[in-house]
Amino acid sequence: MAIFSKGENVRHNKKSEWGIGKVLDVDKCGTIKVIFEGYNEMSIAKGAKYLLKVNGNGKGVK
Repeated sequence: MAIFSKGENVRHNKKSEWGIGKVLDVDKCGTIKVIFEGYNEMSIAKGAKYLLKVNGNGKGVK
């Protein structure tokens, strides 16, 4: 499972229409707060399961 940090760019693996998001916060329960292009802040429970790290161009990073 990936570990996410505040400020990283991410993409939701099932909602590509949301575009690239930026991680705002990660809590100890695994909920990740992200703001996506054109959307409000979203809290994603078990976020590491649904989010992929990407660079600024939206390409996946390892």
